[in-house]
Amino acid sequence: MKCKFCGNDLPEESKFCPSCGAPVEPEEKQEQTEQSAEAKQQENQNPYEYGVPGTDNGSGAQNENPYQYGSAEQNNENPYQYGSEGQNNENPYQYGSTGQNTSADYNANNGTYGQPQKPINGTTYLIFAIISTLLCCLPLGIVAIVYACKINSLQRSGDYAGAQNAAKKAKMFTIIGTVAALVVSIFYIIFAIVIGIGSSDFDDDPVSNVVENVIEDKNDSKKADDSDKSDKTAKTTEPAAASSGLGTSWDSYTVQINDKVLTFPCTKADVEAAGLSMDTEYTAENYMVNANEYELVYFMDANDNEIMAYAINNTDTAMEVKDCLIGGVSVDDYDLENGGLTVIFPGGLQMGASKDAVTGAYGEADDTYDGDSLSMYSWYSDDSYYKSCEIDFDAESGLVCTMTMQNFGQ
Repeated sequence: MKCKFCGNDLPEESKFCPSCGAPVEPEEKQEQTEQSAEAKQQENQNPYEYGVPGTDNGSGAQNENPYQYGSAEQNNENPYQYGSEGQNNENPYQYGSTGQNTSADYNANNGTYGQPQKPINGTTYLIFAIISTLLCCLPLGIVAIVYACKINSLQRSGDYAGAQNAAKKAKMFTIIGTVAALVVSIFYIIFAIVIGIGSSDFDDDPVSNVVENVIEDKNDSKKADDSDKSDKTAKTTEPAAASSGLGTSWDSYTVQINDKVLTFPCTKADVEAAGLSMDTEYTAENYMVNANEYELVYFMDANDNEIMAYAINNTDTAMEVKDCLIGGVSVDDYDLENGGLTVIFPGGLQMGASKDAVTGAYGEADDTYDGDSLSMYSWYSDDSYYKSCEIDFDAESGLVCTMTMQNFGQ
């Protein structure tokens, strides 16, 4: 027998160790003590567990995981877990039943157990909504943009269901807006085609077409049938002789119409004495002219030749156009093409005169303009803008095509 404290040999039946003085316990008690020490050593290797590692605890199961109580054929790989026979529990802090495999994750997006939801890209919905707004339908596109902007914010707040709903609405309004724009565009194209077919007899330039139609109508009205012209005066091809009462310079403000010499301003009756009458369809005789203003009127002869005149009101009160003075006339070769009407300006100038003849009679012009279709020569009085004379020349022939005389008496 050895002392359990110092390890020296003990005499038989001794009660104290002669070396260290420790009391000697009986041999049976010492064996029990050794067994207890061995049990404690096993407990230190696997705490809080029933059974000894690598041993059979009476149920035929070997326990490899500490802090766990198990039974036969139990494989517990997760600590702090209680399970039953045949359980495979991979998720900590979870109670399961036989044959259960509880590996589901808790989804923080919608507060449910299951697989994680796929995130929605709100930027894609926003881009298509903006395109629909700019190119298709503005009202529906704006609604789509509002819902598309909510998608990402709802996902960040954890409201995945709300984000899905916003995405559906953004998609719906984008599609509706695009389809509506396509339908409207189709109807517009059909309408344009129908209108184009209905107006196929017009030129591409509607303004030019209207002007041409007006000119054609005017020509038709001036060029009556030969049967209607049989009683009218034949065209005059030779220049008429100038009257002795006609002035020689432009600032004499005289114009000879047929055999009548007019000095401006003159009365409406003076013009009518030359064989002309005012076109009341263009300007009614009771048309009111404001004080110190003028109105354009037209006089015509029996052959539908036409002269434009200036009806002036130099008074301080409005008056009817028939009572106004005539402050000048303007005539061009087109308006005299029916013949039978003679218009002569001072110096004996008529339609078809040359530039040399005009400048020889009136001198150098105060203002000139050379355009593609005509050249304009103008002479002005020093005391008034409304005392003037203008002679226009055809650019191609260089001959007089328009003559204008003004004297408003101011």
